[in-house]
Amino acid sequence: MGQHFDVMGITQQQMQAARALQHSAAHDPSAQVRLVAGPGSGKSFSVEERVLWLLQNGTAANRICVVSFTRASTRELRDRIQNYCSGSGQPTVNQVAISTLHSLALRLLRRAGLLQYPSNPLVLDSWEVENVFDAEFGHVQHLGKKRTDAIRREHEALWSTGQPNPPGYAPPNPAITVAERNAFVAFHSPTTQAYSCVLPGEIVRQCLAHIVAGNLDPVNLLHLDHLIVDEFQDLNPIDLQFVDELITRGATTFVCGDDDQSIYSFRYAHPAGIQDFIHKYANAGQHTLTDCFRCTCAVAAAAQALVQAHPAPNRIAKTLTSLYAAAVPPAAGIVHRWRHRTAVAEAEAIAASCRDLIQAGVGPREILILLSNQRAQSRTLTDALTAAGVPFESPQQNAFIDSDVGRFVLAVLRIVCDTNDYVAHRLVLGMRPGVGIGTCSTIRQAVIASQLNYRDLFYQPAVPAAIGGRAATALNHARAVIAVIAGWLRGDTLAQRSNEIQQIIANTFGAPAVAEWQAFTGTLPVDISLEELRDLIWADTDEQQTTILTSVLTRLNQPIPAAGVLPPRVRIMTMHGAKGLSARIVFIPGLEEEIIPGPRRQPYPGLVLEAARLLYVSITRARAACILTHAERRIVNGQFTIQHPSRFTASLNGAFALRQNGLIAAEVQAVLQQIAIL
Repeated sequence: MGQHFDVMGITQQQMQAARALQHSAAHDPSAQVRLVAGPGSGKSFSVEERVLWLLQNGTAANRICVVSFTRASTRELRDRIQNYCSGSGQPTVNQVAISTLHSLALRLLRRAGLLQYPSNPLVLDSWEVENVFDAEFGHVQHLGKKRTDAIRREHEALWSTGQPNPPGYAPPNPAITVAERNAFVAFHSPTTQAYSCVLPGEIVRQCLAHIVAGNLDPVNLLHLDHLIVDEFQDLNPIDLQFVDELITRGATTFVCGDDDQSIYSFRYAHPAGIQDFIHKYANAGQHTLTDCFRCTCAVAAAAQALVQAHPAPNRIAKTLTSLYAAAVPPAAGIVHRWRHRTAVAEAEAIAASCRDLIQAGVGPREILILLSNQRAQSRTLTDALTAAGVPFESPQQNAFIDSDVGRFVLAVLRIVCDTNDYVAHRLVLGMRPGVGIGTCSTIRQAVIASQLNYRDLFYQPAVPAAIGGRAATALNHARAVIAVIAGWLRGDTLAQRSNEIQQIIANTFGAPAVAEWQAFTGTLPVDISLEELRDLIWADTDEQQTTILTSVLTRLNQPIPAAGVLPPRVRIMTMHGAKGLSARIVFIPGLEEEIIPGPRRQPYPGLVLEAARLLYVSITRARAACILTHAERRIVNGQFTIQHPSRFTASLNGAFALRQNGLIAAEVQAVLQQIAIL
């Protein structure tokens, strides 16, 4: 549907100069190296080149470890490194360990014989934390969802920082009691053992404790020579201490990131980690990348003006500079700053602009709309897009994985790929309609009290006598599902197993639920493997889904659709969710004091500065054009409420003008002209 733009304005001379800086960092032989890399400046390329340089200079691939922040970023980085290095004649690159810090710690504990779980523990995702761990804890203690969440978060703050009540942690009111803490500890350990799972941050903390206690030497256990840490600004204090222990024991370490993109204080990350690195390691090599390949000039200038006006303490001095200023032809880029009378008018202007851009040939997926407050912004915006006939994906629009059927099917596929996935077995049991938290909790308690193994319940000839009544009935339903899939292989195709999956869904949820499955799989290649299908459903971002589907089509020798492998829709995302992404056009509505920084952040200067960085990250997702908007009135709790321009609007390199409509025809053409240069 969209027009394909493939003109490259950045000159070969510019490319060579930028690559020279990237290579200088990647080839630094210092024992410690810090690379500060602004948005779109080639950080990932520098990491790829670092691995290639190490391999070319004789480092064994299995003595290199690359760490990134999330499972999503790790998967992307792994693909990039392997493609880059194998394409340069380094076939052993697949032996380089590329993982999250959690996985690295898990590997250490396993090698040291200190992994005290029945199988490799799985880190619960946010849905599983809420709907499995918290739900069962709340059931046992007769606590509401809000209170169970607060009790767990207090422990997570300690696990992430090593101290009670750390900076950035806001204690609940009323405060957590000693009895509640004791109840959590009593529930947590046997439950994570039973389900062979951990909460976020636990494994790194456990591993660090064993390192400090002298129970394991991480560098010798891993035969580690070189450690590369991506997104270093996102590490919390325990993560940083873990890395320090590796450095102290002799690992040559290359860290990279950007303090201006530190936006995860709710995970206790802080920009001081990357800022202080060269003070902690005085002989560290220092490199900075500021030449931006992504953003056109006006976009980069607006972002730079914002972050310079709201710098974090001890900010690393740097100026993001668009390479398009000297491109041939140059690309000035476009930044619009709009002020609207109402949030409805704001939403309608954005919707009309999206409609007209798409009609002019822009692919819908090349348009991002980024929200700071979904609750306040999403409904008005999605109503306007619907009325304008704009196809979109909403952050509140459930993906397949967010449905009961989706979670259930994912659990089935996870078991096919790994029969030791204890959590997936728990989901097959608990996702069945009519099986409540009480039933699941009863079975877990029986496992603990009777010294049973949770996974074995699904494979033994009969349900143990310790489990009876409704719990036994529910368990037998789950056992029946496991029996059906027992002979399946991860390499089986969707075509081979589709009918059986449909029958499992019908038996579990009823015939109408099959339509949901058919809608999801209807456009997929029939020869996609069950493992690929699992990864597709489990993917964190649509970029991951694109990579997986493209890989499947390539494997099958099928053409890649010109419009892309995912449905052509405008993407509405949270500001945090857009980290690492880019689009040709980005809309950022709701630049109001009540939304960003918003009342939660306003009392805390550090959180206000983080909100500025969050907006900086959002602006720098845009390549050709960024449209920044705010409204004078917005419906809040059913009433029109006066809104005030965000303090950040005064630092965005230009004035906000009252706007009646969206982009006019001439402005749409101007955007297209900028896109054509990229």
